[in-house]
Amino acid sequence: MTIIRVRKGGVFMNEQESGFRKFTAVLSFLIILISGLSFKPMDSNAADVDFNEYAEKIIILVNEARAEEGLKPVYAVPYLNDLSNIRVRELVEYWNHKRPDGSKFSSVIDQSIAPFWYAAENIAAGLSTPEETFEQWKNSPKHWEAIMNPDVTHMGAAVTYEGNSTYRWYWQQLFIQSAKSEPFEGQYIPERYKIVPKCCGDLNGDDAVDMFDYILLMQYITDENDDVYLNDLQIESADCLKDGSITLADAVILQKYILKSSVELPIKLF
Repeated sequence: MTIIRVRKGGVFMNEQESGFRKFTAVLSFLIILISGLSFKPMDSNAADVDFNEYAEKIIILVNEARAEEGLKPVYAVPYLNDLSNIRVRELVEYWNHKRPDGSKFSSVIDQSIAPFWYAAENIAAGLSTPEETFEQWKNSPKHWEAIMNPDVTHMGAAVTYEGNSTYRWYWQQLFIQSAKSEPFEGQYIPERYKIVPKCCGDLNGDDAVDMFDYILLMQYITDENDDVYLNDLQIESADCLKDGSITLADAVILQKYILKSSVELPIKLF
């Protein structure tokens, strides 16, 4: 038997009608209008956003939160991501857990492709970053229940931006408990860090400290255009002196270590 639970959520505005004087009615209207305008911040950089990257961050945040509670991670599934993209575009025109044709959100799923025992949807609007949106869901018990459901196995996520719409930013999560005995095609668990250093000095994450790491560190230090990116773990690994900054001194220490002039890393000055 298929179990479907609709997660109610999102952003709704309540209007109070006044039956008093015309001035009061006009004032109430202006307050509501100003509130509506404040809900739609200007996002001049929306065109530069990688929406797929934002969606993946949402899934990463889900799994990090689940890990804190001792729950298993959920798999991202390309097919479910595609369905989330369909749903998030529908939300621009029709802000509801039902689809524009009146059917349930779960009708977007072809059960011959993704059979499920359970399906849930979280939606949000108005906020422009994955972190802010996830915090919005975290502060809503019903949304958080879907994220923390121990039976959930797979999910999709999507975000879109429509400047001329009511809320501009729209987010969607699609959760299922799979009824399949085998994995979904292309399923994966997104990782916050694509490169994870194994030790101090291992900037490229290959479990060795060698000249490749030294070259990468020098490129980072001498980069004037911010073309060389190191994630937080790589920066921590590059800080050979553990003084909280990455300088040529770290490169010198790393070079000495590679040439066997320094016996260990890191070197602590204090």
